[in-house]
Amino acid sequence: MIDTAIILAGGRGLRLMPQTAEQPKAMVKVLGRPMIEWIILWLKKNKITNIIVSVDYKKVKLMKYLGNGKKFGVNICYNDHAGASETGDAFRSVFLNIKSLPDVFVAMNGDQITNLPIKKLVAHHKKHDPIATIVTCPIKSPYGIVTHNNLNHLVKDFKEKPILPNIYMNTGIYIFNKKIIKYLPQKGSVERTTFKKLIREQKLKAYIHRGLFVTINDNKDLQDTESILTKSKINFL
Repeated sequence: MIDTAIILAGGRGLRLMPQTAEQPKAMVKVLGRPMIEWIILWLKKNKITNIIVSVDYKKVKLMKYLGNGKKFGVNICYNDHAGASETGDAFRSVFLNIKSLPDVFVAMNGDQITNLPIKKLVAHHKKHDPIATIVTCPIKSPYGIVTHNNLNHLVKDFKEKPILPNIYMNTGIYIFNKKIIKYLPQKGSVERTTFKKLIREQKLKAYIHRGLFVTINDNKDLQDTESILTKSKINFL
């Protein structure tokens, strides 16, 4: 079992303004708790207790709130990825500045809430032994889906914002092998650079999660997430 995670938590969250005028996106509260705290409590529940939080925008507020992690029952250290433009160079910054990374670890963005079982994810990664595993989940269409007859245009079916069971989205949660450092760009995102290289070399695998997963990018996402969490009664305490 692995025990280390990297969280990229330096985002400005412009679509969450004015809540992010004086704090990073990861500090926006969801049901009274900063989203970064939801992530840390979920990691702890899954036996991930060594956490590297990579920071940038308004970092002091986040670091002051989390401290060394003792109050959450974990160990937290920080990396400053100031100047990084996207996820690839932010992760590269962690590799350059944190010398004690284990061979395999969780890597993720700082704006998701999930009940993903990390033990199963790690077992899947070890079984297939890639350099990276992407956690995916079935995508929910933001639009109503219309099925109709192309000849007479008669509508045969209509589904409002359905879950598309055979189309999968990237959750922004990964398992990385330390060898991924060779594939990280100097600038750019892992999604557009690193993963494409790994696909060509057949060193990228996917894990499907069908449980709770939400990501928060704007105020509507925040409202929807609070409603979902209230109904699901999720509790990481």
